[in-house]
Amino acid sequence: MNQRIASWLSKLRLHDSSTYHHSIRVSNMARRIAAELNLNQEQTQKLVLGCILHDIGKIFVPKSILGKSSVLTHNEWVLMKQHPIWGNDFLRNEGITDQDVTGAVLYHHERPDGTGYPFGLAAGDIPFCARICAILDAFDCMVSGRPYRKSITFADAKIELWENRNKQFDPYVLTVFLQMSESYFIELHHTMNSEYDRQYLSQNDPPYLLSESAFLG
Repeated sequence: MNQRIASWLSKLRLHDSSTYHHSIRVSNMARRIAAELNLNQEQTQKLVLGCILHDIGKIFVPKSILGKSSVLTHNEWVLMKQHPIWGNDFLRNEGITDQDVTGAVLYHHERPDGTGYPFGLAAGDIPFCARICAILDAFDCMVSGRPYRKSITFADAKIELWENRNKQFDPYVLTVFLQMSESYFIELHHTMNSEYDRQYLSQNDPPYLLSESAFLG
């Protein structure tokens, strides 16, 4: 993996390890669903990179907010909802301007019904990579848990996703996602330990990531 990208992920891990592990899992799911969606190699590489960096903006969110076990206050929630913008700004300042990559970062909390954030975009205006990332992000949050909410079963997570099709999630991508093998996701969560992460970050230019120059403007 490009050393700068690895350094950003290391910084995220030091700031909030839960978000770091979440990002790794989301990017691995992105590789799998890319094949199910018949994406080509370049599209897959961009999707995976966008997904692994989708929460990079949280390095600018105070640790006290990220790890809070109770409901966020209004002001805390306002700060939290800035992380897509902060992440996008961070990447652009670092020279990564590919719209598929930055789109996953900036728009992964947008919703087809227009109630998402940070811009309230409607279905047709949300980039494809962001629509994919939104589903993977939500699924992992539900099954792995958060400080303020216990994890739920894979079956319950799938039901919740399906009940929010068209409102929160793209129905086509969601249908493809729900048809994927549940055993794959179970295996993924069992194998995501610290040793796996060290191996992941020590890889040099894995085949599913383009070189950094591919994303520079």
